[in-house]
Amino acid sequence: MKGDFMSSTPVIDLNKLVVSVNNLMDIADKELLSAPKGFIRLESSKGYPRFYYYKNRSDTKGQYLSADNIGFITSICQRDYLIKVSKRMRELINKIRKGIHVDLYLEMDNIYFSFNPGRRSLITPIIPDINTFIKDWYDKNPGSQNSYTIDKGICTKKGELVRSKSEKIIADRLLDFEIPYVYEPKLVINEHLKYPDFIVLNKRTRQTLIWEHFGLTDDDNYSVNNLLKLFMYERAGYWPGKQLIASFETSDDPLDSFIVDKKIEAFLL
Repeated sequence: MKGDFMSSTPVIDLNKLVVSVNNLMDIADKELLSAPKGFIRLESSKGYPRFYYYKNRSDTKGQYLSADNIGFITSICQRDYLIKVSKRMRELINKIRKGIHVDLYLEMDNIYFSFNPGRRSLITPIIPDINTFIKDWYDKNPGSQNSYTIDKGICTKKGELVRSKSEKIIADRLLDFEIPYVYEPKLVINEHLKYPDFIVLNKRTRQTLIWEHFGLTDDDNYSVNNLLKLFMYERAGYWPGKQLIASFETSDDPLDSFIVDKKIEAFLL
């Protein structure tokens, strides 16, 4: 069963990955051409950062830099970040050519978070770090936008009201796996407003997917509506097993949390 799910996982386009890595390397190298020289040492005094500037590695007497020099301090911290990016991108190109799997966003996050918080606060990452990305993702995708009344709702672990026990299972398992999700967001699909059950974020690929749960698939009326919904998604370019995650149940076979977990593992981890 696990093999069936994994076979639906989107295939990474290696050519696009190489282009992305090369683009990041080019950005870093270009900015490094005008980067300042010297080195910064960061100390902490009574909870406040203190920065010292050294002209070279052999310099033993650093020059204290006040807050008036924050622009210069920032430029050196940014330069150190770009040096790491440029070096790592070259290493990744070699890994990709050898057929070794690469998670580009994870690699970029690792570079950014390798700096201590004091330096990190002065660095502008080429690609937003995952925490910033998730915050922006939630800001752009507010939930519970469907105005259709929830008569007998069920509360999820996150405290939101959903329409069924199955939706609660999905929401709670997403939360347990720390998968960002939004319940019933508002999307424009083929020039029509739609409210899918969930949108979810794959943090590794930063891809947004739709998750629709199709209940009562053994009921003829529901089955027809479910098929029409699937056709709508396909016409809009949301393909099951790629941009669309689908779960199902019948009156005799309710949604199994095990199946939900396997779908999360296959598409979102």
